[in-house]
Amino acid sequence: REATIAGNDGGELATYVNEKLVCEAGVDFDSRPMLAFYACRLLNPDVVDYDRLLNLIQFRLDDFVESDYTVVLFAASARYNPSIKWLFNAYRRLGRKYKKNLKALYIVHPLKWVQVVMTAMNAILSPKFAKKVKWIDTLSELAQAVPINQINIPPEVYQFNTTKEAQIKVPTHGRPPSRFFGVPLEQLMGAHGEQGLPAPVADALDYLYTNALEVPDLFRRTPPPPTLQKLRNQYEAAGHVSVAYAVWGEHVAAAVLKTWCRELPQPIIPPQYYELIRQLPDPAQHPDQAAVYTRDIVLPALSDPPCVSLLLAALFGLLRAVADHSAINNMTSAKLAAAWAPNFVRSSQPDVDISMCSVTRFSEAPRAKHNSSDDDDDDVLDLSGGASENRPNVVTLARLMIDQYQLIFKPTLEAAEALAKQQ
Repeated sequence: REATIAGNDGGELATYVNEKLVCEAGVDFDSRPMLAFYACRLLNPDVVDYDRLLNLIQFRLDDFVESDYTVVLFAASARYNPSIKWLFNAYRRLGRKYKKNLKALYIVHPLKWVQVVMTAMNAILSPKFAKKVKWIDTLSELAQAVPINQINIPPEVYQFNTTKEAQIKVPTHGRPPSRFFGVPLEQLMGAHGEQGLPAPVADALDYLYTNALEVPDLFRRTPPPPTLQKLRNQYEAAGHVSVAYAVWGEHVAAAVLKTWCRELPQPIIPPQYYELIRQLPDPAQHPDQAAVYTRDIVLPALSDPPCVSLLLAALFGLLRAVADHSAINNMTSAKLAAAWAPNFVRSSQPDVDISMCSVTRFSEAPRAKHNSSDDDDDDVLDLSGGASENRPNVVTLARLMIDQYQLIFKPTLEAAEALAKQQ
């Protein structure tokens, strides 16, 4: 693996795959990690070893395949098209490990020959996988299926889309007034948490603590959307206070908890605090210093209103308990942090949000410097403006909050206990 990543270019192609070819795109409407693949950024096969390229794409997918996930493939405007033989080999190499948890593959602006080839391969090799492939003709159609504003769509794709439609229509996914979902946290809990945890949170926490600490891959599985909608309807029904999760199971309770957090009007980590998190000391090198920084600087900043810290203490208490059983459930603090981070952030700059939740494992390798006076050439790896950073982000913070739970949340827990006694 390390030799393939480094290659004979110092890891330059690996970085290109991460930053230009296969990019993180936040989460879809069901809170599943979403990846975008851009055919228009495929490189010249006379210059690049496509067998190594396929290996690097597999390594990239390895960061996501253990969870339910979604892929959006933009097929238009490709300057270089891989051969049918390479496509067939890629289809075979990306076996059950990569297809099992892939919930949807959206192929946008498909070329006729690609559609014919893939349909034939699916019919012969995997009729079950064929049901996951969705052919998308326009960006308006894509916007119905995934949150398109989170995807960094290249100009070439927008240009091609103009041959299909004059204007992109993005739906507003509005919801009727709600009792619990999409309601300000302060309204539900009270400014200082005096009203307690909201019912969706309290019910899910209670059920998961009791029944789910050893459940494999907790928080990485997504139940069918109709099931989640039934749960929402039960909570929103007048006079209904709680839901019996024993009927629905652990993964439904986990998904409701994530959905409720993601739909808060003010995200748990507002964008004005991103740079504060970027300044976090490296937990790998200075774990105690990082924990103290989080306790004394980050957590107080996020606690506006103060009930936010109580919510975080409750959520991360559960995550710490799940991580303590990782030998059985396979959910380490790193995996839990990656699963939860996208539910904590939201801003008007989706590309920044995505960088704050990136789980990319490749480190940025030293690159050869090209003469800036050279003519622009697509055969040269262009990594200018890449968003890859080794600085801490929300995944780093979440993992630290799990690993150092007692140190970070001790003052919050003591304040909550004092509030309970006072009441």
